[in-house]
Amino acid sequence: MGAQAHNEEVRKPKVKHEGPKRHLVAFIGSLVLTALAFIAVAYEAIPSGFTVPFIVALAFVQAFFQLYVWMHMDQKGHEFARISIFAGLFVIMMAIIVFIFWVWV
Repeated sequence: MGAQAHNEEVRKPKVKHEGPKRHLVAFIGSLVLTALAFIAVAYEAIPSGFTVPFIVALAFVQAFFQLYVWMHMDQKGHEFARISIFAGLFVIMMAIIVFIFWVWV
């Protein structure tokens, strides 16, 4: 029985528990970013030519924020996932740039 108890201790994850404060801050931050995008469109608080770039910028900020908090990208042991995500983002951005130049230039 002693060996089984030792094995259970070894299998415990080595990630420290930070409590709900971090998740609440992340959730409220996501709500604020979403509210800013809604206000920008609904109340025409931003000039019409700047609305779409503003919303896209907010979307990128929110995506990185959620990757950092909800997908635990700030913790050790997620280097492969982090590299894969950023490599995928690079490929997507290059594809968008190529298609923009292909269509409009």
